[in-house]
Amino acid sequence: MWTETISDSEEVLAQKLALSVSKQLNACIDDKNKACLAVSGGKTPVAFFQQLSQQDVEWSKVTIILVDERWLPTDHTDSNEKLVRDHLIQNKAKQAYFLGLKNDAELPSEGIMDCETQLRTQIDHIDVVVLGMGRDGHTASWFTDSKQLAALLDGETSAWCLPVEDDFLPQPRMSLTWRFMKRAEKIYLHFSGEEKNNVFNKACEGINEQLPVSHVLHQDGISISVYRTE
Repeated sequence: MWTETISDSEEVLAQKLALSVSKQLNACIDDKNKACLAVSGGKTPVAFFQQLSQQDVEWSKVTIILVDERWLPTDHTDSNEKLVRDHLIQNKAKQAYFLGLKNDAELPSEGIMDCETQLRTQIDHIDVVVLGMGRDGHTASWFTDSKQLAALLDGETSAWCLPVEDDFLPQPRMSLTWRFMKRAEKIYLHFSGEEKNNVFNKACEGINEQLPVSHVLHQDGISISVYRTE
């Protein structure tokens, strides 16, 4: 199931989401003296990143990772790592530790073992996940026509991340699996715009194989906090 926080302003929505995420991170730090936050790329989270970077959190105890990453140099304009470093690892959040998914392998399928090892040696659990959603209903790098979609959505897979190298993608990607993310204490879905609202409304009707985000919304025993504009 899910709950919704709706605003007519992207800026106000970003502020509300930043306040909620920072509260969750602080609760995790109070409980176990550390926290792990997984965030998404794209244009939508920029304002949220900027707001979150100014929140009062013991950032030195926070590890930030990505939900997915394009297999590009980390200084490339389309790199999610660059987006996070430019807009989130700033201000008060500059003390956070960032663990990227991209490594030196030529393809994600060649870098998967190193990526998986890095995650497993430096993280034992994701505490907070902030997902985005595309106009086609994808979230993370879970695309309808992807050869990896079933494996990425498999709640029992042993993998924490998987390469996504479908021919229809401009660049290959690495993506976290649902199995890794579903254990988080808090999962958010953040998006804006009328077109995405229409996609979301369809996804709310039930699991739809054409809308991967619907699989997240209709998981038994898992509550998703949806933050969206009107």
